[in-house]
Amino acid sequence: MAKCLVHLKYFEITECNCLEEIIFLENIEEETQATMTLSLFPQLKSLELKNLQHFSGFCSSSQNKVIEFAFMKSMRIYNCPNLDSFIRRYTRQENQRICSQGDLFDNKVAFPKLQELRVKGCDKLQHLTVNTCGSLQQVFEIMHEEKETALLATTQLRELHMIRLPKLKYIWKNDPKGIFSFKKICTIFVWRCQILKNIFPASIAKDLPRLRYLGIFYCGVEEIVSKLEEGSESEIAVNFEFDHLYSLRLWRLPELKCFYPGKHTTKWPMLNKLELVECEKLKILGTQLITNNGQLDFPIHPPVFY
Repeated sequence: MAKCLVHLKYFEITECNCLEEIIFLENIEEETQATMTLSLFPQLKSLELKNLQHFSGFCSSSQNKVIEFAFMKSMRIYNCPNLDSFIRRYTRQENQRICSQGDLFDNKVAFPKLQELRVKGCDKLQHLTVNTCGSLQQVFEIMHEEKETALLATTQLRELHMIRLPKLKYIWKNDPKGIFSFKKICTIFVWRCQILKNIFPASIAKDLPRLRYLGIFYCGVEEIVSKLEEGSESEIAVNFEFDHLYSLRLWRLPELKCFYPGKHTTKWPMLNKLELVECEKLKILGTQLITNNGQLDFPIHPPVFY
């Protein structure tokens, strides 16, 4: 059946509670053993999977070949709690299929024209890596209606890796302002995101009690934490406490001027490793100045450590 749907362009599956997989690949793989790439639905542009309680993967494959969706531009996956790998890899042992534990997408799945990927309802997501997506501009977006209606939610995310994203402007486009919490993040690694201007909104940076490692390399960041919005206590000194951060690595950030552009204090009681390489505009150490009226005077670009 799948081989006959060569002109299929839009595919949506909703609320099929018994569905576990979409395609049974074994017969197709036997017919295409000589090729290294298997093209599924060669004209498919849009795929939406919604409310599939037992859905575990698009298909299962026993061969180490690339599975390509050549014209896919949009993929949306909502509320598929049993999904562990888009393409489930397995081996056969005594006529039994042994599935390997894999990533949601491995390096043998190709979407050369993908422009939009939305995955929602991944309550157990712990590791997120975004690598070499040439057009990606943002990772997390908090919609205005979500800000108004959502209750406080703590994600399970432990590790965040952003790698070779030349057009990435925001990791968090909007400040969650307490609606979403990322308290469990331990590792943040950012590499070659040339036009990224900052890493955190202020509300997230104020609440990272488990962060242990922060590494930023070859990026265009001007500040680590973006300033609070106008009118939101912007004149009050912000307190940042990184109680478990032991490694801070900042490499070749030619535009980095400061940790946070407004009034603030920071605490790094467990910091064990500090690496700063070619961050010419960054002032590392400084002192607080007392004005004539006895108030603290903060410089335009405060140093990392007072």
